[in-house]
Amino acid sequence: PARRRLAVLTAAFAGALALTALAPTVPLLAAVAALAGLTVAPTLTTAYLLADELAEPGHRTRAGAWVNTCFNAGSSGGTALAGLLADHLPLPLCLALAATPALAALSTARPRPTTPPDRLPA
Repeated sequence: PARRRLAVLTAAFAGALALTALAPTVPLLAAVAALAGLTVAPTLTTAYLLADELAEPGHRTRAGAWVNTCFNAGSSGGTALAGLLADHLPLPLCLALAATPALAALSTARPRPTTPPDRLPA
């Protein structure tokens, strides 16, 4: 299912980003960063598909726009923050911090009830 696939892909992305902090050489850093990069497209695709699946038919475009907005805001904000931190912190710490948002997203993920909300007991 898309929900599980999104969690697995996010975990793979976060894990690969966290591993970059441990890379002892530039070639190994490049390899691990490439591994993290391989997860980006399927993760985003799954997020769009899940938003489309969960949204009401009349709100699917808006749901996709929110996925796009959140990705772009997070990406630009994260890039700006990384630039500021790179001037003041050791590189391995900056690389470890880059994994924090994805790890935080995983920690807040909760299984949803399979019963539709309008049929849940009060």
